[in-house]
Amino acid sequence: MDTLLNDVLIDRRLFESVKAGNGNAFESLFHKYYVVLCNYAATYLDERVEVEDVVQEVFVYLWSQRESVVIQNSVKSYLYSAVKYKVLDVLKHRAVERSHSQLLTEFWEDLMRTTYSEEELFQLEQIRKVVDGLPAQCRIVFTMSCLDGKKYKEIAEELQISVNTVKSHVLKAYREIREHIVLTDKVSVLFFWFFRVYSVEYQSNIHL
Repeated sequence: MDTLLNDVLIDRRLFESVKAGNGNAFESLFHKYYVVLCNYAATYLDERVEVEDVVQEVFVYLWSQRESVVIQNSVKSYLYSAVKYKVLDVLKHRAVERSHSQLLTEFWEDLMRTTYSEEELFQLEQIRKVVDGLPAQCRIVFTMSCLDGKKYKEIAEELQISVNTVKSHVLKAYREIREHIVLTDKVSVLFFWFFRVYSVEYQSNIHL
């Protein structure tokens, strides 16, 4: 018990030094807990890169926000809780990505079953490639906005990003499509009707 209490007090003193801007104290905490926190995160995540990113983000936050961070219990408990929160964030993001990837797949399958000329089918396939090639979060936001018909604010709240970030992702997706594909009238009208771009919000933000 004495050893445990002593360890808690040592961590507390290190953390107080970190709050004062002591880089050596921060390094001591980092080296003390980095490996064990990675092992803890690895019980939830199977990709080493994600595990290391999660733990590093926790320490980056601890250092950058050191003056405002409040630790009520032990430093160890705080770090474990922070890692668990970040892990749950990653798992939630994965679930959202899987859900909307499936939705996007079903959309393409339905779209491709419609009767088109060879040229139009080629264009639709090109659009699919452009959308599939978007960065993961951009593709998810685009899918949620266009296929789910969700408002920017809803998407921002679900993904825990700003409304401006949502707008930027949607505009990027349309810009990529516009820059890479020359659409025939039929494909343009049908595709963008499916993606619901004729709502008031899209007309005020997107010009194709």
